[in-house]
Amino acid sequence: MDQRSLCFRTILFLCGWSLLTLLWSFSLFAAPAEPAPPPQSVPVWIYDAQSYSFWRDPQGHYQGFYPELIRAINEKYGYHLQIHPISGNEISQRFTQDRYGIYADVIRTEERARKKILSARIFTNEVLAASLTRTLSAAEELNQTRVIFRRNDATWDQIHLRYPDLRFRDIQFVATSEEAFNLLRENKADFYINDAGEMEDTLRYYTLSRPFPDLHIAIVMAFSPELHGLRANINQFINDWQRSGKLQRLEDETRRNFLLSRIALSAGEKQWLSNNKLTVWLPKNENFAPLVWKDKQGYHGSVVDMINDIRDLLHVEVDVQYVDNYVAQMREQKWPIRLVNVINTSDYSQSDGMIGPTVAWHNVYYNRIDQPFLWDEEQIRHQRVGVLRGSFAGLYLRQRFGNEIFVVSGSSIEELLDAIENHRIDYILGDLSSLELSLRGNELFRGVLKVAGMTRVDYEIGPWVDPAHPLQHLLAQIHRISSYRTQIERHVEPKAIPELTKNTFRMISLVLLITALFSLCLLAIMWRQMKQNRAVNRSIVEAMEKVNRAHDDETGSHIHRVAQYCGFMARELKLPRRMVHEIEHFASLHDVGKIAVPERILRKQGPLSPEEFNEMKLHTLKGWRIIQGLGLGPVAENIIHFHHEKWDGSGYPEGLRGEQIPIEARILALADVYDALRQKRVYKPGYSHERACEMIFQGAGQHFDPQLVALFRQQHLKFQAIFDAQAD
Repeated sequence: MDQRSLCFRTILFLCGWSLLTLLWSFSLFAAPAEPAPPPQSVPVWIYDAQSYSFWRDPQGHYQGFYPELIRAINEKYGYHLQIHPISGNEISQRFTQDRYGIYADVIRTEERARKKILSARIFTNEVLAASLTRTLSAAEELNQTRVIFRRNDATWDQIHLRYPDLRFRDIQFVATSEEAFNLLRENKADFYINDAGEMEDTLRYYTLSRPFPDLHIAIVMAFSPELHGLRANINQFINDWQRSGKLQRLEDETRRNFLLSRIALSAGEKQWLSNNKLTVWLPKNENFAPLVWKDKQGYHGSVVDMINDIRDLLHVEVDVQYVDNYVAQMREQKWPIRLVNVINTSDYSQSDGMIGPTVAWHNVYYNRIDQPFLWDEEQIRHQRVGVLRGSFAGLYLRQRFGNEIFVVSGSSIEELLDAIENHRIDYILGDLSSLELSLRGNELFRGVLKVAGMTRVDYEIGPWVDPAHPLQHLLAQIHRISSYRTQIERHVEPKAIPELTKNTFRMISLVLLITALFSLCLLAIMWRQMKQNRAVNRSIVEAMEKVNRAHDDETGSHIHRVAQYCGFMARELKLPRRMVHEIEHFASLHDVGKIAVPERILRKQGPLSPEEFNEMKLHTLKGWRIIQGLGLGPVAENIIHFHHEKWDGSGYPEGLRGEQIPIEARILALADVYDALRQKRVYKPGYSHERACEMIFQGAGQHFDPQLVALFRQQHLKFQAIFDAQAD
């Protein structure tokens, strides 16, 4: 059903899109570009503040995004556009009065689009909230806070328009972003709110929040009325650079160059870098989030970002050594650069070497969901605690509890999970990110384990460099800039579809329209055929069920209960919707092959002889052959063919093992055995629910998929309810 729905929705989208683009492309004929008059010297007014958009180098030369963009426009058209940096108040007055010139870095609003002459979108900025200590996840968290906006800036208008219910405790308007950051440093405000381009203060650490996910500000240039004729050419230039990627490359390059301009290398630092290789050590198999952590894609975190920025901004080679037993080696080797440093909060000896903020470092205890919480960490004494081999968790336990604890080391989180599942350990201790990353890939264990407690808040982690090291000051600068760069540049929104030329739009719209019309005709034919196929499949299944029931009078409600068990388990496993439907629909056919088993064997009271059992086992092959060619699909065929295979490979007919057995057959096997155990048969009595559960649990890893048994362990009462509601 998923694929059919997706196909149908895709075709409808193509139809609508093609019609809209065709109508829009025709409207382009009525809007010819105006000829651009050859201007003489034209001022380009820009806000005079240090940012990647515009800054001055030590020699006073203009650098940044707009100086480079204006230079390229002049070369293209022979214009004489000249950058003129002025204050925020002055640029606001000139812009309001439509005084002569072009205005750079203008926020596009609906009102300005109606009243002013604006260029095409140059780029889009997020609206951020900067704070020294606080973070936000939603706009309403700004209620009753002290906020700062830049005076005469459209960001305040946009916030006020989009979020009219916000009630600030205090609002301050400042002339410059520098003034706003100073107020934050002096604790005279909680947040400074502006677009991302105004948030470039890399001289101190700030937390940047994104509380306005639906508010993105388009940045454009604006023209005074006398310069209306320049608009067409400049728009064409912007669009060409957008399509070719030059605009994005210019933005990335000027951002990098601006950050690099903030780094001042001393003569001693330059000499050290020319004569030495910069080496840093990081943990190999242990996570210290948010500084560094490892998943299937590799290593991540603020330290990894910092190393990449050293390479990118300074073009310095960094030798990264990933080591086991990280904390023990760090203390033994006494590395001078410890970008992941674990310190005791009572030890102030290393405070001078910290080059960035520290975060509290907890390790977390996990235990089984039916076990008690650790209300006091002292309760862990004399317990069996599993830790990763060589991890800080093991070192912590030895230091804190000595021989009054049983530490069990494992080579992986998966090994520890297996140990706690099989009652070889009582707890797992490790950092939260490592455990959660492993559990995220195994949803069944999330219902078996819980967080039982945390270690004491005695430790913090952060980057540290020996104060005597020649690069201590430089690495502190890099860390601060990397922190800013991570928050701004590594949260880039997906780019919109690039703007296309009129002729390209016309061609695309025509092709899409033809494709959509053809697809609609094809869809009508496919829809009719699918309805016929579904009706035929339903008839086949119903007919097979009747034949099977007539041949085996012990079947009763067994096949319908098994279908419900299977559908329930498939949904809990979050299998694709169509697969869930097919498993539930075809489960009732699992024993259809028994119609080919002689009645003397099928109805025999007492155990079967080896020859008779071999004959009975053939029902999987006979049933599979019966439905082949009926077009029921692989799910139905796998259920019938493989539902007697066992996880350890001892089943029949093929002796498949583990995940070689299709998931639908593994689900059916557990559901079928549970119901067969509960049901009274000619050769056995019906067992209680508790006895049936016990036998299912014992079969984990032998007869049944262990993960399915873990799911059954959580949901066994649902099985009991289905059986009791439809008992024979």
